[in-house]
Amino acid sequence: MSENGRKQEVSNRTGSRLTGDFEILLKARDTLDSYGVLNWDERVPVHEWEGVASDPEAKVLRVIGLNLSWQGISGRIPAELARLSKLHWLELAGNVLTGIIPPALGRLRNLEILRLSANCLTGVIPPSLARLSMLCELDLGNNRLTGPIPPALGQLSNLYLLSLYNNELSGAIPPELGELTELDVLELSDNRLEGALPSELCNLTKLESLLLSDNQLTGGIPADLEKLPNLTMLDLTGNQFTGEIPPEMGGLFRAGPEDTE
Repeated sequence: MSENGRKQEVSNRTGSRLTGDFEILLKARDTLDSYGVLNWDERVPVHEWEGVASDPEAKVLRVIGLNLSWQGISGRIPAELARLSKLHWLELAGNVLTGIIPPALGRLRNLEILRLSANCLTGVIPPSLARLSMLCELDLGNNRLTGPIPPALGQLSNLYLLSLYNNELSGAIPPELGELTELDVLELSDNRLEGALPSELCNLTKLESLLLSDNQLTGGIPADLEKLPNLTMLDLTGNQFTGEIPPEMGGLFRAGPEDTE
């Protein structure tokens, strides 16, 4: 069947021709899916494409979500995905993806959820992700990311989950994270972070979980942490804090005798 014939078959079976978004996915397919497990193909109706969500009420089919988590995908994250301008969620967790997080993903201005955890991603966290002004969840945990946490992430004013655990991140915790006033969960455990806890974290009045264990953090524990009204879990174990544990923290604080002096 000719190229035009295949596109016409898609038109006949779905009621709509392939749009630019689906052509973008076809171009990204081989980079993202080196094992060939996805069924993305012009001969398959687009509403049956694995992990692809589109708006059925739109006059022109546009991709609004990709959820390919735990699919055994082995490849790289294609920068072409940044051209999916209506994308609201991008979930690629639990695969064997390698390479960097493309800085171009910072162009996905409608993105609300970005989950790339439990892969083999390397390189730095692109500061361009701070442009994702609608982002609510950023989960990059359990990869091999290096370098500092970009201070620009403090611009993500809608973020309620920031999870960067089990990477190789280094440097200090940026005080700018204290500007994430909608944050419920801040998970930075199992990295190489150093320096003192920024007092600005005490501004996170909606925070429920603060997980910073197994880093190289030093200095005292800010007593104002106990004033956070919604905090129910605080894990600072496996660091090098000095001084006494503020007694007001009671059952919130999990630390062994080796963690404070």
